Amino acid sequence: MVGKVFAERYELIEKIAEGGMAHVYKGRDLVLKRTIAVKVLKDQMTGDAAFIRRFEREAQSAGALSHPYIVNIYDVGEQDGIHYIVMEYVDGKNLKDYIREKGRIPVHEAAKIIGQVAEALQQAHAAGVVHRDIKPQNILFSRDGKVKVTDFGIALAGDGMTVTFGNDIIGSVQYISPEQARGTQAGKQSDLYSLGIVFYEMVTGKVPFSGESPVAVAMKHIQEQIVPPRRLVSDIPDAFDQIILKAVQKDAAERYTNTGEFLEDLYFAQEKKASRMVPVRGAGNNGVDEYDEYNDEILKPLKENSSKKGGFLRSKGFRFMLTFFFVLAFLALLAGGGVYFYNNYIYVPEVAVPDVQGMSQTEAVRLLENEGLTAGSDVSQVYDDDIAPGNVVNTDPPAGRLVRENRVVDLFISKGTEYIVIPDLSDRTEMEAQVILDDLDLRGRVIREYNEDVEKGKIFRQVPGEGFRISPGEEVDIYVSEGAGPFEMADLVGYSEQGAIDYLESKDLKPRIRYKFAIGASGHVVEQKPEAGEEVRPGQSVDLVVGQ
Repeated sequence: MVGKVFAERYELIEKIAEGGMAHVYKGRDLVLKRTIAVKVLKDQMTGDAAFIRRFEREAQSAGALSHPYIVNIYDVGEQDGIHYIVMEYVDGKNLKDYIREKGRIPVHEAAKIIGQVAEALQQAHAAGVVHRDIKPQNILFSRDGKVKVTDFGIALAGDGMTVTFGNDIIGSVQYISPEQARGTQAGKQSDLYSLGIVFYEMVTGKVPFSGESPVAVAMKHIQEQIVPPRRLVSDIPDAFDQIILKAVQKDAAERYTNTGEFLEDLYFAQEKKASRMVPVRGAGNNGVDEYDEYNDEILKPLKENSSKKGGFLRSKGFRFMLTFFFVLAFLALLAGGGVYFYNNYIYVPEVAVPDVQGMSQTEAVRLLENEGLTAGSDVSQVYDDDIAPGNVVNTDPPAGRLVRENRVVDLFISKGTEYIVIPDLSDRTEMEAQVILDDLDLRGRVIREYNEDVEKGKIFRQVPGEGFRISPGEEVDIYVSEGAGPFEMADLVGYSEQGAIDYLESKDLKPRIRYKFAIGASGHVVEQKPEAGEEVRPGQSVDLVVGQ
């Protein structure tokens, strides 16, 4: 597919992602000379009219939205039987990757991110569009740090239709709302539930529910209560704890009525925190009164002398000397402050951040200090395929950047190559396996084969197998049973009626009986169709003629 050009203008450069129903390519708009992303429907979906309608609805619903926090849709089309959508290219990581890097995100940074997502949803909901798959993988960051919500691929455009795939619910099960888990209609408050779960994961570093299977996790969303975030992380302010808990109520009627209410509480909680950071002077034992008490202590001996007749405090000489002292002290303070401000803020020598990539943390800290810089106290642990564990991957600011002396430089330390242990997918449905692999940041490639020992639609083999370690983004082949394959029809002429029926049922074939007069063959098969040696498939009907 790489190198293909759609509509004589959209060239596919490289594959960058894969979802449940489509591949995503980085591309180039040859007319406007800009980088784009192109979502291409998977081959196995093109023969399914329901998937085609859902794919087209993504373009129609998302294309109608215009918001700085929503990925823009530029074009939609079909060429040579291939359906595609052209959209804005976001050159940045997704929120899931960011959470993995940070472990957990500080509350007020998380609130800022979740606020941008909520603003995007508010715009979508106002247009009658429900996202239905809010999860960290669908929240991207642009180069300037802005949030970009993507993948309205299973959006509901306010028409009362709920999109499902067979009996399986579309959407990432760890963030799915109770009503979606039940298979009932999802609405705007379903997005708010998923948003609350994402907020929960950001501030605690973990999703609230996990289980042995997607079905088990879905049931927990329906039945089990969420552990309040503050029980896991004690420094989460109560206001944010309450916002999350309200958003993830099981009953949609007990959640926020709309995204505006959610944002109102979120903004209030952020402003409340900000006010605590501003020094406030009050009366009583704080602020000015404290300074007054302090001054009284200093002047106490002088006040005692002033109680004597003709005391020094009452003299003009004392008042002049006191005034002169305060003026002199003020000028000295002003001059000293000016020198300090100039040396530390106006004129500060600049140094280049040294290249410490590949060094141990100790070596990197020593080199930074030798260059007049300070290593940050919060060290981020990240996976890296090339840098040995414990060594520096990169810095912020990056190597070579000119910064002022004493600037704090944050270090990113390698945890080595990230490996994922493949779980056992046998006897699961294709949809269950795809959800499990997607949550592990792996890709599933479906191969369908006949297997008479395994129920149709269930997985009977996987490559690599259970317990094998692979890197994120790699592919796992999952073999899905098509049931028993075609086989040659046996010769049933001469069988008793019941014997022929027993044989056909044992082969998952459906007997259809009719009778006719036949001398010497009463109760036995005299004709059959398909005839002996012809190819038949499980579930097929077989006509038998039994003599009377």
